[in-house]
Amino acid sequence: MNVIYHKNAELEAITSAQFYESQAAGLGSKFLDDLDRTVNDIVNYPEAWSIMGDDIRRHLFTHFPFGVIYRMTNSKILVLAVMNLHQKPNSWHDRM
Repeated sequence: MNVIYHKNAELEAITSAQFYESQAAGLGSKFLDDLDRTVNDIVNYPEAWSIMGDDIRRHLFTHFPFGVIYRMTNSKILVLAVMNLHQKPNSWHDRM
């Protein structure tokens, strides 16, 4: 299944990784590893995660306070947000 990131979701991932890297060497890489694991889970089990409404789902990271907000289409997963759970939880709504 193909994974496509909304441009803002991609920016959120990059900005968050840079922030964590600025806090401690290697922490940004750990953030990106956690993102990769989360997206791989979604690819392998796309319907397993919490429904938020209108075919939008959320899968939480394992080690960071983030979630991946996504929507499935025929053969694609559209990542709408890489969301910090402590900031503006509805900021991704205009990306649908």
